[in-house]
Amino acid sequence: MAVECADVESTVFEVVDELLDSIDGDFEGELFPQMRLIADAGFSSIDFVQMTVMIEEQLGEKIGFQDMLMRDGQYVQDLTLGEVIAFTESRLRKPAAASAAVTAPSAPAPAVGRYEGQKVTAQDVAAFTQLIKPRRVGPSGGAQRKNKRAVFVLSPPRSGSTLLRVMIAGNPALFAPPELHLLSYATMDERRADLNTEHSEHLLDGAVRALMHTRGWTGDQARQFIGECEASGTSTREFFGSLQENLGNRLLVDKTPTYAFSVDILRQAEEYFEDALYIHLIRHPCGMIRSYEESNLTRMMPLMMKNSDFSTAALAEMIWLVSNRNILQFSESVASDRWLSVSYENIVTDPEGNMRRLCDFLDVPYDDDMINPYGDNKARMTDGVDSASKMSGDLKFHLHRQIDPAAATRWRQFCSEDRLGAETMELISKLDADVASIRA
Repeated sequence: MAVECADVESTVFEVVDELLDSIDGDFEGELFPQMRLIADAGFSSIDFVQMTVMIEEQLGEKIGFQDMLMRDGQYVQDLTLGEVIAFTESRLRKPAAASAAVTAPSAPAPAVGRYEGQKVTAQDVAAFTQLIKPRRVGPSGGAQRKNKRAVFVLSPPRSGSTLLRVMIAGNPALFAPPELHLLSYATMDERRADLNTEHSEHLLDGAVRALMHTRGWTGDQARQFIGECEASGTSTREFFGSLQENLGNRLLVDKTPTYAFSVDILRQAEEYFEDALYIHLIRHPCGMIRSYEESNLTRMMPLMMKNSDFSTAALAEMIWLVSNRNILQFSESVASDRWLSVSYENIVTDPEGNMRRLCDFLDVPYDDDMINPYGDNKARMTDGVDSASKMSGDLKFHLHRQIDPAAATRWRQFCSEDRLGAETMELISKLDADVASIRA
């Protein structure tokens, strides 16, 4: 056993203390084993996941916290610090333990908004689109030389794009860093000005992590280079090119779900790159909505849109609807041989078949490491630059040990298509015809 159980309590206390400094909770005073992480500390579900990733990082052990956080397919209602410590110690004593050391009731219902329980209408969608913040993207045309080919994974948030990115990163012919958040801005200084806030500053680190990996730099060296780019007003087009300089023949793959919030942003890929390739990742909206509610992604909404009275579920549904509409509209301007539609449901139920299909599309050899995404964190850039609590992408990825085919339809335990609006149902039918799987 690499870690003594005596070290667990101090590690858990240290991690929770660090997280409390970064969230807007009301807890003050000393930590104690009976402290409840939701009721007392103000944790959300994403804080739970950040906690588990940080514990594993500090202990240097893969614990596998999924069983602690979920019972009967639902997230627990609350946990005490003592329960987290006991579970961690039990897993260190028995790494292959199949069951959780704690039991807890099911997760509480999502926060109720003004539109909770009502189906999303066309009028709602129109109002929602007015909430999305506009972006000043780079100028069109001109004499600037395009960067060499790159690949873009296009999807709404919570569609399985982190899993797909990490699978892609297992192929030595491809370079798939964490979310870059570049296309959405004309220049690097505009990018920093928009993302450098309490809840979004970690989104700046995808570019840092990419430079660290390609140039062998430390985080400080990469940040210094980016700072120089920001100070000089370097365009995001030029920064993309600097990332590609050290890739050799490897293809750059950018997975940033917020690109789909705007057709204008998506069009930048055609402006910036020579014959870019696109992977449209599709997930059933109920699966995406369920994941969105669990992750408390509304915390990130000030980055992308103005505040609203829509419920969490309604917001998630409209993000799914508008993002996929934008992607489909953009696809009409792209040659069919540069476009591939895949589904999250197919990926988790047939990983190898879908990775072979993806490799054929990208014209690269298939590699078995693509279907083993939960190892080699540094090579796949699933570790944070400074801390596991400052990572972009889906932190829930770290709860798993292997690809779970049951994830394709787990949402059916909690929600039904009956809750969805007519426009969403219409788009489901269209997308399902494209990939023949999301309603399987």
